[in-house]
Amino acid sequence: MAKRRQKKRTHAVVTPEQTQGIPKSMVIRVGQTSLSNHSLNQLVKDFRQIMQPHTAIKLKERKSNKLKDFIVMSGPLGVSHLFMFTQSEKTGNVSLKIARTPHGPTISFQVLDYSLGKDIKKFLKRPKSLKASDVLDPPLLVLNGFTNIKNKNKTSDDNEDITNENVEKVVVSMFQNILPPLNPSRIQLSSIKRVFLINRDQATGEISMRHYFIDIREVDISKNLKRLYKAKNNIHKSIPNLHRKEDISSLILDHDLGAYTSESEIEDDSIVKVIDQNRISTQNLAKANKKQKNDENDAEEEAEDENIEDNIKQAFHQNIPTPKKKAVKLTEVGPRLTLKLVKIEEGICSGKVLHHEYVRKTSAEIKLLEKRHAEKMRLKEQRRSEQEKNIERKKSVKEAKKQRKLARREQRKLDEQNGETNMHQDSESDNGSDSEDDENNYQDVPEDIDSDLFSEVEE
Repeated sequence: MAKRRQKKRTHAVVTPEQTQGIPKSMVIRVGQTSLSNHSLNQLVKDFRQIMQPHTAIKLKERKSNKLKDFIVMSGPLGVSHLFMFTQSEKTGNVSLKIARTPHGPTISFQVLDYSLGKDIKKFLKRPKSLKASDVLDPPLLVLNGFTNIKNKNKTSDDNEDITNENVEKVVVSMFQNILPPLNPSRIQLSSIKRVFLINRDQATGEISMRHYFIDIREVDISKNLKRLYKAKNNIHKSIPNLHRKEDISSLILDHDLGAYTSESEIEDDSIVKVIDQNRISTQNLAKANKKQKNDENDAEEEAEDENIEDNIKQAFHQNIPTPKKKAVKLTEVGPRLTLKLVKIEEGICSGKVLHHEYVRKTSAEIKLLEKRHAEKMRLKEQRRSEQEKNIERKKSVKEAKKQRKLARREQRKLDEQNGETNMHQDSESDNGSDSEDDENNYQDVPEDIDSDLFSEVEE
């Protein structure tokens, strides 16, 4: 039987070494209030579409799940980032926390407003729905508005500028590492189909998130030629209606204004020139050299060399592809989020607050808080050690009790075995004494008692 062919180029097996440096994420909801909010549930699903393909798209949270459960499972699954959506029970405000596992830090944002993907599609004239092939590769991350603090006009103290600069570095580093880096020399442009835009407003400090789909269309080709090209590649596409055309040339050479206008109202700024990088084949150059040699056999060597060079240049210019005009259009697919930075803390939602946007502490207050935290950690460690000692003591008492119980059970078995042997010996001694008594009782009976009883009958 012939061996089945395996596709190695398009169905290449990804090795663990290749997936080791790729960041993976989990988008979850935390809290009882957030689990019962249907709108927040849909927002989590839409945000998972942004982070595809390296995210848990079918993850289901339960009311019994705690944050610790997801942190514990992030290690074996190789998860590097956690996106946690929570809703306050008192105010109803929605917040987003981005944490780097396993050691942090955690950045907390307040979600000022958000729009779901289905809401955005209602207001678009031609909405776009993502297919399975559109999310096979991660989106292109674009950061805008995150500039260096030193470049601005200094209107405050130097310490505050340094603090703001450090905060911005942490935020930018967190956003840059949520998606895998791109290698311009290896990546294919056709694989980039989405854009994840994170824009920061310089005046208010608000951060807006947008998710777009990249659509590339040719501008120089008319609509009729586009329909013919699509009908050639896809049999389900219908060809243009030719009943009003006298000839095929009237269809191709139709230079009406409506034939070249785009349906998507493409702006002039979005039109770019693209050149296909096709290498010039060496066969064409060899043919040019051979033809020139056959025609110029009697010419001098210098003139022949000059003509060969001219032919090579001519063949080179003939093989250079002409640039084509293509329009790049971005269609928003959602969701939209507007965030406001609240605080940055160590660890995963449990650690020292490194920066707070609304609360400022003096150095004395910070030292006092650190002292209280150290005392609290000391008491916690002391209670933990006492609890471990109590557990060991209870285990030792339980083990001793179990050993005593086993010893009593063994002793009971030995006693039962000894009792059975004594009873057997007593029964044997009783049987021997009974036989001796019977013999002693019948010693006085004469031996011929039977002959005397039946002697008369025989006569």
